[in-house]
Amino acid sequence: MNLSRENNPLDDPRRLRAALRDVRDEDLIVMVQQGQKRAFDEIVHRYKGRLFSFIMRMVKEPSLAEELTQETLIRVYVHADKYREIARFSTWVFTIATNLVRNKMRQRSRRPHTISLNTAPDDDEVPVDPADLRADTSERVQREELGRLIAEATEKIPERYRIPFLLREVEQLSYEEIQQVTGLKLGTVRSRINRARTRFRLLIKPMLKNESLLAELEEIEARAAAEDGVPSADD
Repeated sequence: MNLSRENNPLDDPRRLRAALRDVRDEDLIVMVQQGQKRAFDEIVHRYKGRLFSFIMRMVKEPSLAEELTQETLIRVYVHADKYREIARFSTWVFTIATNLVRNKMRQRSRRPHTISLNTAPDDDEVPVDPADLRADTSERVQREELGRLIAEATEKIPERYRIPFLLREVEQLSYEEIQQVTGLKLGTVRSRINRARTRFRLLIKPMLKNESLLAELEEIEARAAAEDGVPSADD
């Protein structure tokens, strides 16, 4: 039998990557459990950017976000055998990331002179680079500006509300999946997301001077208003 690379496409990293592209996350982690390292490489490709973006919105330090992203992926690999398909793989991954972020923030809260963890919206300021208005006024720049304003407003939402909010609005997890990630009651998940949305609207609307950006925000709000369920009063 000839097992040359020419006749065995899975020996070619590019072809293997193409072969793995349509494989479900849940099946990829089973392949990792079976010792297939290329499957883990595909998981890293799919999740590294998402994890960094999610963690960065929480810790606001690129180097720390990168560290926690790497730690999350390492734990996924080391504890791959613990995964069972009783929950979506993404839920399991973001549970690991959320726990790491919480632990780090607790550690930092014991050293208040190192980093401020005051989650009060008025004090939770971070420097934001001004938009480069000289570049052009294309739709791309407009969307980048909206993205910057959304990030700025999101950073001012208290951490207890921000985690469920980001898991819902950015990562598109269901309320039940967020319940699994955070360990909160389902009613509390809904309540915190609702509070975060209210806080977000109050923060971002004064920033929007451009009518087109305001219209885009209204579309986002309309989608949120269409969500099923009535938030609980529990927080």
